[in-house]
Amino acid sequence: MLVWSDPIPTIPIPEKHLVIVDAEAYGQGHEHDLLIPTLDNIRDNFSQIGMCGELFKTTQFTADSGYHSEKNMAHVFNTNIDAYIADTNFRKRDPRFCSPKNDEVAGNEKTVTHRQGKLFRPADFTFAEDFSYCLCPAGQRLYRSGGNVKIKHYSGIKFKGPKSACVPCQLRAQCLRKPDKTEIRQVALLRGRTATGEQSFTDRMKTKIDTAIGKITYARRLAVGEPPFAHIRSVMGLDRFTLRGKVKVNVQWNLFCTVHNLKKIFKFGTLGV
Repeated sequence: MLVWSDPIPTIPIPEKHLVIVDAEAYGQGHEHDLLIPTLDNIRDNFSQIGMCGELFKTTQFTADSGYHSEKNMAHVFNTNIDAYIADTNFRKRDPRFCSPKNDEVAGNEKTVTHRQGKLFRPADFTFAEDFSYCLCPAGQRLYRSGGNVKIKHYSGIKFKGPKSACVPCQLRAQCLRKPDKTEIRQVALLRGRTATGEQSFTDRMKTKIDTAIGKITYARRLAVGEPPFAHIRSVMGLDRFTLRGKVKVNVQWNLFCTVHNLKKIFKFGTLGV
């Protein structure tokens, strides 16, 4: 479901309109392949009411991390859509969410590791001049397992330790994120960007959404996308599908959304639609 909201400069409080411009019961868990069809459906829906111009030239588009993929990021950038789509690490990069209260989760192995101290990094390893092996902080040898590997947009050399050295090592808790599950340590020495190491569309979106404007714009997604569900379920009481089958459920869901829209348009008019 996508809810229409004009850009900030046009209407002071656009969230109050909350008119749904596209809805479909897809019946699948992942959403990566739904972004582009949704954008196309929105254009088709608006063309049917005589609005055939490029809608997204004057509209901001937000979506959660379920819609984030390199293909989708390439699409929004190449079609000049002013999109703000979070990746799975978006909150981890935001200092506002990096408080001990949010990190202290019972049974969270990463939290335990964080409290004990930082894990050993590649800079803590000593590499042989010919890169045939490296020495870990415990003095054990890790042998080369890849001589010219690509790690994201970088070329590098990979090393891994033998079980005979890693399994009984006393420094496992400082070396492995999950010492009770991972047997050996692997480490990579990056040697520079590859010839095709240009910034990915995913990186471009991360840079955009991490700006002050990006964080403010994305934060409005909750005020735009979530209230219609509450209105449909709690206010109108339409919280059950009485039909079965994808086609029938989709028809009933669109009927729910239509009733929601009629109530919103009756109350606020067509402003912001």
